[in-house]
Amino acid sequence: MSPAEDDHIGARIADHRKLRQLTQAGLAQRAYVSRGTIAKVEAGLTPATPAMVAAVARVLEVDITVLNGQPYMSEMRQDRLDRMIAPLSEALDLYDLGPDPEITPRPVAVLEAEVDALCAGACATEYKGIGSKLPGLLGELTTALSLLPTGSDRQRVASALSWSSWVAYEFSYRLGYHQLASIALERMGWMAEQAQDPLLLAVRLNKRSSMLLRRGNNQMALKVLERGHHLVKQHDDIASIPALAVSGSLHLAGAIAAAQAKNEDAVDGYMEMARHAAAQIGRDVPRTYWASFGTTNVAHFDVATAVELGKLGAAIKAARQLHFPAEHPRMRVGRYYIEMARAYAQMGKAEAAEKSLHRAREVAPQQARYHPLMRETIAVLVRRQRRAPQGLASLAAWIGM
Repeated sequence: MSPAEDDHIGARIADHRKLRQLTQAGLAQRAYVSRGTIAKVEAGLTPATPAMVAAVARVLEVDITVLNGQPYMSEMRQDRLDRMIAPLSEALDLYDLGPDPEITPRPVAVLEAEVDALCAGACATEYKGIGSKLPGLLGELTTALSLLPTGSDRQRVASALSWSSWVAYEFSYRLGYHQLASIALERMGWMAEQAQDPLLLAVRLNKRSSMLLRRGNNQMALKVLERGHHLVKQHDDIASIPALAVSGSLHLAGAIAAAQAKNEDAVDGYMEMARHAAAQIGRDVPRTYWASFGTTNVAHFDVATAVELGKLGAAIKAARQLHFPAEHPRMRVGRYYIEMARAYAQMGKAEAAEKSLHRAREVAPQQARYHPLMRETIAVLVRRQRRAPQGLASLAAWIGM
């Protein structure tokens, strides 16, 4: 099975480049990448890295979702996810409309448990369960917040609403609805302020930095992360496990931003600070502020930053030392295998790349099905071979190629 000739990032880059009357050399010069890289990506012979897509999108003045071809509507219709976007968008717009007279909110503890379950579902990339439950829960929490007087219960509900907005961000962002994801992040910040929780505000800034990095704006991402560290310092106990977990996650995000900027010294500095925070905690704490932080995540980012820096041999070496515990979030594990597939594909190791792609599907199938890098790597491997192996052809069909 072969993907359509024009159904990949490189072909879309070529289309928009020609519309802008740019040569491959002209685009390469403006995007600060080599002409050879542009040529290989346009031909569909090498994966387009997120940093490269962001740089090219900026030059071509298009959104990265246009180049990625997101959202993948036919697959979303098959999975019945498309019908969940409109209700979620409407639910996020309820934040300032006051109580709904048709809703009788359940007790605060029950609502918190519901939100906690959805947060766990987001970390497990269970998009179907999230999309069907989240809009109604947002409406119920909004009404509960409107009815409660100032006090601890109101702060608890505000916190639950903030985390619900975080789930809305994860759901919409992973499916390619970046504008809706931005709205969800704004709602998250507004509710975190009402919850008076600086760590929750810092988590929001971490996610905001991810969106900036997706657009290739690593310098602004680093400024946002620095603001996140200032918020952590406002916590009552900056030596507590929650504060260390949030701070450590900010350092890891900084390492990725520095790696995207090809600043290896800064990467080492951020990774060292993250390692120190993980050592102070002494164990993985995946459910603490849903940061998935700990020694395992630091080891994962040793691999991820090496891949981003183009040090593929070092990435493979570090990967051999990485072992995920059973309780590690599937979102993280699935992303790791997608990153490794990209690295192996760049090294010309098709069999190892395909194995990593299958593992990504096994670990977090819904994440794999909608991840642009997963699709692009599969497409590259298919195009490089006269006849795709059965396993690779099966992956291509499953992902919608």
